[in-house]
Amino acid sequence: MAEKSELYFEDGTIIASTRYAAAYFGVTPATLSNWGKSGCPHFKYGFWDIKAVTAWCTEKDGERLAEAARTDPSKMTPAQLKTHYEALLKQEQLEGARLRNQIANGEFLRRGDVVRELSQFFAVFRASSFGLGEALAQLVSDHTDSETGRTAAGLIRSRITQALSQMAVSGVWAPDEEADA
Repeated sequence: MAEKSELYFEDGTIIASTRYAAAYFGVTPATLSNWGKSGCPHFKYGFWDIKAVTAWCTEKDGERLAEAARTDPSKMTPAQLKTHYEALLKQEQLEGARLRNQIANGEFLRRGDVVRELSQFFAVFRASSFGLGEALAQLVSDHTDSETGRTAAGLIRSRITQALSQMAVSGVWAPDEEADA
């Protein structure tokens, strides 16, 4: 049985020594001392008011649970869930508004417009490149025979086809079958 000096009642509260208080809360005396440094109330040096320590532990547990509930939707009440998801919705709506403003200010281009204009550019580029090969072949054939001109035109067309094939890595452009013939 505990001695009066280690466990007693005073003004309607239970006062326990550090050893008994630690045993009651299931912690070590060092943990109880750390709690005291963290703000846990104690009665006097070496003695703890069990009711006050219990209230302090409950408050700390409540704060810990509240923090978990703020960050973990599975631990939120329905009202907290509603507020949480409304806040997330507002953040996404703000992001959408920023993106719309950037598009309106010309910071972004529409994908369809870019694809259409690049397709037109590369179609003209391809035709011009193949036309360049034919023009160079005519210039060569004026100074040599026509067979050399046709050979030069074939080599130039082959090089241009290889270059365009390398540019179209994702397979957007493929050389025509009749161009190889």
